[in-house]
Amino acid sequence: MAKNQLFRKIPSDELLKKLLNAFGLFDLDDKHSFTREHLKMQKTVYKIILFKNELENCYLPCKSRTYLNDLNEKNVVTVLRQILRTRNYTIMSSEKYIQGNKFITYKLDKLDTKEYNPVIKKLDPRLPIVVLFT
Repeated sequence: MAKNQLFRKIPSDELLKKLLNAFGLFDLDDKHSFTREHLKMQKTVYKIILFKNELENCYLPCKSRTYLNDLNEKNVVTVLRQILRTRNYTIMSSEKYIQGNKFITYKLDKLDTKEYNPVIKKLDPRLPIVVLFT
């Protein structure tokens, strides 16, 4: 019986440690951030391909085909995010512009500390809200 919609068995702590090491992280409380460029320099995709069979054993077969075939820097971040959810962690992402180039930076965070930060901080309750349909 599946443990959830993605995994037939929850990934072990050892597998999580291997995955974090492939990303250049030491443990779940590591505060370092990374970008896809960092993942290319660290050869993260290559490192994950080395233990891809262990990941396939954890995923449901249909999900394994979807997420573990044709791995690239974007897919491995998704795989890490999915495995972290089983431990009540997630990956927070934010955009940064460095010398005119857009980079997405990622860092680990606990799910229960994840905050919703709306673009509009506070609305004045005295102001009317108008919705127009055209």
